[in-house]
Amino acid sequence: MRTFYSTLFVLSTALAQSPTAPKPIVVEGKAVSSVGAAPLRKVELKLTTSDLPEGMEAMAAMFGSANPAAAADQPNSKDKTFSATTGEGGKFRFDQVEPGDYFLSAKRTGYVDGRYKPEGKYAVDGKLRLRAGDSLTDVEFRLVPLGAVGGRVLDEDGDPVSGAMVVAQSYYYGGGRRRLQPADSGQTTDRGEFRLGKLKPGRYYISVSPSNANPLAETPPPPKDGSPETGYVSTYYPNVTDIGQATAIGVAAGADLSGYVIQLRKSKVVRIKGKAVDADGKPIGNAMVMLMSPENPGSMRMRMLNNSEGRFEIAGVEPGSYIIMTTQMGESSPSIHMQPLVVPAEGLDNVQLGSQPEGTVQGNIMVAGDDKVALKGLPVMLAGGEDAPTMPVLATVSESGDFVVKKLAAAPYNFTLPHLPDGTYLKSVQLGGRERLGQTLDFSAGFAAPVQIVLGTDGGEFEATVSRDDKPVADATVVLLAADPNGRFPETTRTGESDSAGHVRMKDVPPGDYVAFAWEEVEQGEWLDAGFLKPFDNQATRVRIQPKGHEKAQLAVIPAAK
Repeated sequence: MRTFYSTLFVLSTALAQSPTAPKPIVVEGKAVSSVGAAPLRKVELKLTTSDLPEGMEAMAAMFGSANPAAAADQPNSKDKTFSATTGEGGKFRFDQVEPGDYFLSAKRTGYVDGRYKPEGKYAVDGKLRLRAGDSLTDVEFRLVPLGAVGGRVLDEDGDPVSGAMVVAQSYYYGGGRRRLQPADSGQTTDRGEFRLGKLKPGRYYISVSPSNANPLAETPPPPKDGSPETGYVSTYYPNVTDIGQATAIGVAAGADLSGYVIQLRKSKVVRIKGKAVDADGKPIGNAMVMLMSPENPGSMRMRMLNNSEGRFEIAGVEPGSYIIMTTQMGESSPSIHMQPLVVPAEGLDNVQLGSQPEGTVQGNIMVAGDDKVALKGLPVMLAGGEDAPTMPVLATVSESGDFVVKKLAAAPYNFTLPHLPDGTYLKSVQLGGRERLGQTLDFSAGFAAPVQIVLGTDGGEFEATVSRDDKPVADATVVLLAADPNGRFPETTRTGESDSAGHVRMKDVPPGDYVAFAWEEVEQGEWLDAGFLKPFDNQATRVRIQPKGHEKAQLAVIPAAK
């Protein structure tokens, strides 16, 4: 009898206890330098379900969920983010991680921000798929050290120039053509010295411009004899004013290059005169006018308006293409207006700047097919193109797919979905019933036409293995382009990088005919330049993606140019 009651007590106790909790997920490893593999302390790591950049994530959060698709996988949940910092030996550890699909990123002063590329059983579409009880303990995160370029800036007499703006620029491909973009900038010291230390591995053009960014500085008078004005202008290494004659400086990972001397050159400069007005045509007396070149930040000129007529004058301007921005100070928040401006060789006398009428556009997102897609909270952005500068405007989508974009300028915009829900692709973008996928939405003539967006759900998958002499090639850039050159837009293009096994996988590919390439080295977006792509026509692999199909291909890597 005692045995019976003892057994009964044990059973009742066991039944009364809570079910065994699932073993918490652990992710741990170490961060090292890609050069020399030295362990790195003070690396800040983030494990997150959101794939939006930090700035965009913050903006999207103002309008709703930053990642509605991730939230849809787990009802009543928001994006999950876990943080860790490396200590001795570069080691890090994430404890108590919740199940989900995560991006692992890292940043440290002096290194390129990196995103971990998982492989093996935990890898799903570039993310770590973590389930209850998982323990990932051998992560090695390799960070690429930044490089630096240093030197001195002199005037025409060989004396040091202090306060000059020095900019490192590199080429990229945007809007189908090659453009310059700034990578790092700084000012020279009182000895004319500079050092730009935030350069990713690549090739850079170094430009120097005289300092002209003080909005309160007095405008110098023109020559009394009416002769053409000259002044120091933007000068590229080695001492040329034409970017086409400049010499690029190659910067390797962790390189610290010095001894570069740039002597500022003089050339013809002109003046810009005009006035700033509001939407009613009345002068603006409390505003800032800023002139800048998108490809040369050192060319910036600023002028504070301090007269009731709203008149301004900017001197020392090199003829060329600019963006001019007017910031009107208001009681609640500043009002900003941007517009392109071409400055001819004779300058400008009657430029009129200021606010333009704003409008509101109605839109709707619908899903093609029977798949269920959560649209509520999806961020929508309209941003000015590179040749039509306007401030970006955001909105969020309702559960029914409707959205309203307010405070739009009468100008062309690019439509962007910062985050496409998993399992979808951008199938159609229509303005007033006309297809505009890959093109701008032009509101110059008014705002009455509605925007209709269609998300496709019948996308297929594409897998490729990249090789050289039958051996896998890692870190190759694989690009899937529409076979029809007229249909090649960022929205219809898919890219990826091969892993250590030479493998790459792309999902949600719109059905259609494509050509696939694998480059050992290529500039981002270069493949959208028809001139660049033509020599590689005979190395393209043709691929047809069927609705919800799965295609595979073997790609021979295109070697880097020597």
